[in-house]
Amino acid sequence: MEIQVETIITTVVVYPDRARVTCRGQAELTAGLHQLIVGELPLALEPESVRAGGAGTARVRLRGVDVQRRHYAQAPAANVTALEEQIERLQDQLQALVDRQAVKQASIDHLNGLRQATTEYAWGLARGRSTAENQAALMRFFEDEDARLRVELRSLAGEQRDLHEELAKLQAELDQLRSARPRQRYEARLEVEALSAGEFAVEVTYVVGRAGWRPLYDVRLLEPQRDGGATGVVLTALAEITQNTGQAWSGVGLTVSTARPALNQRVPELKPWYVDVPHPPQPQPLPRVMHARAMAKGAAAESAEMFTADAMPMMAMAAPPMVEAEVEIAEAQDSGTAVSFAVSGSIDIPGDGTPHKTTIGRHELTPQLDFLAVPRHTDAVFRRAKLTNATGAPLLPGPINLYVGDEYIGQNRLEYTPGGAEVELVLGVEERITVKRELVRREVDKRLLRDVRQVVYGYEIKLENLLATAARVTVQDQYPVSRHEQIKVRLDRVAPEPVEQSELHLLKWQLDLAAAEKKTIRYEYQVEHPRALQVVGLLD
Repeated sequence: MEIQVETIITTVVVYPDRARVTCRGQAELTAGLHQLIVGELPLALEPESVRAGGAGTARVRLRGVDVQRRHYAQAPAANVTALEEQIERLQDQLQALVDRQAVKQASIDHLNGLRQATTEYAWGLARGRSTAENQAALMRFFEDEDARLRVELRSLAGEQRDLHEELAKLQAELDQLRSARPRQRYEARLEVEALSAGEFAVEVTYVVGRAGWRPLYDVRLLEPQRDGGATGVVLTALAEITQNTGQAWSGVGLTVSTARPALNQRVPELKPWYVDVPHPPQPQPLPRVMHARAMAKGAAAESAEMFTADAMPMMAMAAPPMVEAEVEIAEAQDSGTAVSFAVSGSIDIPGDGTPHKTTIGRHELTPQLDFLAVPRHTDAVFRRAKLTNATGAPLLPGPINLYVGDEYIGQNRLEYTPGGAEVELVLGVEERITVKRELVRREVDKRLLRDVRQVVYGYEIKLENLLATAARVTVQDQYPVSRHEQIKVRLDRVAPEPVEQSELHLLKWQLDLAAAEKKTIRYEYQVEHPRALQVVGLLD
């Protein structure tokens, strides 16, 4: 006995690239064999992932589950059917306008035929069967009737144009819905044996593609309070969920998971790693047509690479205090291999790919703040925050919106950061710390008689802290690196000493500036080379 079971989606677990859906329904069983049919399953379903179960007052033995495709005469979605019916009504209206237009055009053609019968009118006038006044009245009738018919034709044409535009709009909406919810669907057939009569609650779970979520982050730097409170960072994590399965998730219990099932399917396999000498390809002559096509294709690829962010007092009584809106936070659950975020309440997510955002975490972190200056390239001083991921979950890659207080300062991207790891963010420019780099010395040593030229360059980097608090500033600069054996570059004087100096002549200082304090970094380097040797790249 076949029994159609109406089911509703109750819970959904969304992974970064797919989702696991659970739907439930109710069936009344008598003792014996039955086939429970669960229809309306999306084409994005992975058939091998379908599982069935249930419980109830009836003792039921599940014998098997089959998944089949079913073809519908009409698309099963209610909104698709409504659109199809609306399009049919508009098409009927359009055909009625076309028919009325044909009648009006036939009347105009008839008038034109009467106009052309001038010989008969002249013959009637000559025989005295008609008068000139009758002929004039007839001509005025033709003119008036022709003008009236043509006005009606223009009105019909305007109505048709409006209907065509409305039809095009509805057809585009229908095509979008049909692509997401086509006339084909899956249905699951559960073969069960009821050992006793009673109710049975069916539960079907399956995995669907064309669904997933990605993390979005808001990072807000809180300015220190006037009472000397510490500066903090609020990290808000959101999940942007999309699904284009054609099956709406209405009022479901939603969980988003950091697990990535696709990566668990196969362990990477190492293959031989060969080392060889280069073997240039042998050029092959191309026919003229193929050569022209290859040139056009190369030009197109190059082009794609080139073009590939008072209140008014109304009453004397005091107004009630303003209460800030609370943000609902998902509950995090760590399974050891992945972290899941169970969203409270019920969620509606449409099946047409429209994104839905929900907050899955809000964490107050204590940053290590400092400032970075690279005065060789810019006089801006960047604000940096080093954060330790103490959220209890890994931070997946995703875009970050950056704020300082209520001021939006831009967007960046967060890379994958496991729990306990550190992440460094640049939180805009601090205008209250200034930096200036100047060339204060450039001298050529003329005392040497040998054929060697020596040039000394001296620079000053001036910093000033206009903040009301102390600040630690990291300054990065450099001096040139020789790529020729006859060019010698040597750092002569540096004050203060850098905390780091690399082989590529990169210099780094860390300066602690008190409020309203100024400091200057000075360094000199010498470049020596034969006078006859032309040197490029010294001026910066």
